[in-house]
Amino acid sequence: MNLHLDVEDMEPGNWVAWVFEFPGCYSRATTREEAIKAIPNTVEELFARLSKLGLVEFEISPPFEIVIAEEFRSFNSSPDYLVNAFFENDRIPLSEKDIEYARSLLGLNRHELLSIISELPAAILDRQIAGEVQQNIRGIVRHIATAEWWYWDRFSMAFPRSERPDDLFELLEKIRNYTLQRLPELIGSTQTEVRSGEEWSPRKLLRRAIWHERVHTLQIVRYLRNIME
Repeated sequence: MNLHLDVEDMEPGNWVAWVFEFPGCYSRATTREEAIKAIPNTVEELFARLSKLGLVEFEISPPFEIVIAEEFRSFNSSPDYLVNAFFENDRIPLSEKDIEYARSLLGLNRHELLSIISELPAAILDRQIAGEVQQNIRGIVRHIATAEWWYWDRFSMAFPRSERPDDLFELLEKIRNYTLQRLPELIGSTQTEVRSGEEWSPRKLLRRAIWHERVHTLQIVRYLRNIME
């Protein structure tokens, strides 16, 4: 089975390899080579996660043949904004099958996040984490939600910022429901937008939304592991 990869240095020491065939499927590492090398395990892990909950079934046929389709190096468009990749693959209009897949994977990501945080006491959610930009787990979860809202804002399609709930779980639910409601509107769209020097498309919005929740869920898992040790 061929796996076509887009590779980018998202930020210093953070290389991400994206799989064409499965939007939002990625591996990340401190080097380009390590990110690419991890892709077969990443794909098998994705299939296992989806199959475990019966959301989607895939035929897996390793060994995988890796094909590097495109590489992007991030750059600063202003002192405080790092432009991330827009790949040629991001120009491909979304299909109904893409949206069906995205709903399944977004649902799985949210299920996994909530299973981790829903029973955490406030003392753990609000515990300061040294060196963490979002300060604590509550801040990371809020960042997951507001980033998804921000992706819609790249297309001037987000609901007003003033309507974002203060309650953490209400915020997660409202923005995710909004995403699921509006995704079908993007089927077949060739629209692209440029914000702060960075280009966006519906396919890029989708892969980034899937990726962002997953990468920060794994970050929370690591923090909790350290707290419990």
